[in-house]
Amino acid sequence: MSQTPTPSRGPKFPMRLIRALLFGLVIGLIHYAHAARTAREALTPATPVSLADVVDLFPAAGSLAAEADERGLRQVLDSGGTILGSFLRTSPFADTVIGFCGPTDTLLAFDAEQRVLGTKILTSDDTRDHVAAIRSDPDFLSHLRGLSWAEASANEEIDGVSGATLTSVAIQEGLLLRLGGGKTSLRFSEPIGLTDVHALFPDAVSIEPFEDNTTRWRVLDDQGVDLGSMLRTSPAGDAIVGYQGPTDTLVGFDRGGRLTGLQLLQTYDNEEYAIYLREDDYFPRQFTGLTLAELGALDWRAAGIDGVSGSTLISNSVTEAMILAAQRANAPPEPLLDWRLSDFGTAIIVLLGAVIGLSSLRANSKLRMAFLCVLIVYLGIMNGDMLSQAQLVGWAQHGVPWRTAGGLLMLTLAAFLIPLTTRRNLYCSHLCPHGALQQLVKKRLPWQTVIPGRLARALRLLPFALLAVCVVVPITGASFSLVDLEPFDAWVYSVAGWPTLAIAVVGLAASLFVPMAYCRYGCPTGALLRFMASSGRWSMRDTAATSLVMLAAVSLLCSEL
Repeated sequence: MSQTPTPSRGPKFPMRLIRALLFGLVIGLIHYAHAARTAREALTPATPVSLADVVDLFPAAGSLAAEADERGLRQVLDSGGTILGSFLRTSPFADTVIGFCGPTDTLLAFDAEQRVLGTKILTSDDTRDHVAAIRSDPDFLSHLRGLSWAEASANEEIDGVSGATLTSVAIQEGLLLRLGGGKTSLRFSEPIGLTDVHALFPDAVSIEPFEDNTTRWRVLDDQGVDLGSMLRTSPAGDAIVGYQGPTDTLVGFDRGGRLTGLQLLQTYDNEEYAIYLREDDYFPRQFTGLTLAELGALDWRAAGIDGVSGSTLISNSVTEAMILAAQRANAPPEPLLDWRLSDFGTAIIVLLGAVIGLSSLRANSKLRMAFLCVLIVYLGIMNGDMLSQAQLVGWAQHGVPWRTAGGLLMLTLAAFLIPLTTRRNLYCSHLCPHGALQQLVKKRLPWQTVIPGRLARALRLLPFALLAVCVVVPITGASFSLVDLEPFDAWVYSVAGWPTLAIAVVGLAASLFVPMAYCRYGCPTGALLRFMASSGRWSMRDTAATSLVMLAAVSLLCSEL
């Protein structure tokens, strides 16, 4: 007797993959909206620096020069027309430097003797409370005061602000980039031509850059044979002025790494004086035979290096620029990862959390309680390392600062990859200090109760509503700080604002009466991670997520119209 075959239920949809794609679509829409808005803003003149922006650095300021010079410096004058100093701004040149979640436009002021007078944050896309903490710190970047442009561009001392380390470090990196400590030049942007190379290597057919240095090139003949190398003094020497401006110079080295000659390129100095230097044979011979390291260590005054008669200032500036460029070129390459000790500590905590949370060790109550205490003390109180919507949106807009934000990067990877691969929401249960604090009192207080089902279901809609806000705000460009939606900045109390502190206090107080109250009924980040970790077929959460993507697309369309 034949049996009727059981109807097939059909293949199950890979729901976690679908949810990951929905999340990726939202990230992509936020990034596109920010990029489009930035492109539109680039077509309009940037908001100029006004007199009100500089009076706290120049109290006697009466007016600003109409135009900046070739280095981007704009003069500040008193009411009588006397020059008090000058200033520059880091934007847009350093807009690629991201702090916690965005770039910062910083003003750097110089006094009348061209020494650093002070700094000021003009605008910032970074977290509001972090920026406010830096603005209120009178000692931030005090180590730069009194330095010349060249000295400041070579000063890599890090002056972090407690509670706002990523933002303060990014501001300093932006200043270094703007001053010429970066990899490109504002003043000498023209590429090197073979005509310039032939003055040093007549048989040269091509040049190729060194892999780890953007100011050095190998010189090759028609057979691809290495003829030697060249060093360009820009951008390292862009701040070194002769009579009236900097000079860009090529320095040639033979196959053995010994200096063979110099070739002056573009100059902002007096060309009449530059001609004397271009035609002088003795000046370059004083450096012949030096290696790159020896050139970088040269004390040219003690060595008796003579300037060119009639062009002393410009020849001295070329000497100083060569030495500074050699020092920079001979420095160790920038590390691929610029992680602090605390970042490695966070990475270890993430690894331990994964071991405990993904194994039978999670059933060991004593071990679990001890680890929760470690989370609260190390990740929460000491580091303030926690995921937030402000951070995720900032990364979606500006990119991930993977080189400098190692701890947050490891937390973020664990938070999203583990749910997608194991269906376990590891971050909320084993890596979040705010959740850990609530877990310590969960079911341990006799008066704790459970919210009735209908009210609980209604309250669970709040985190999804907050997620909708976190999508609409960055897409439409609304001026609202997302840090005000979550309590996590309260752990870094020195920079926390009142909205964040209020949410933290109210949420934790509610958890004394309702177990995990904030995590269940108030946390948009937790709701997102629970959605990523959920299993089974299509649910109301998936419908809500799809609606959120559609809302993002409609918001973007409306903002474009």
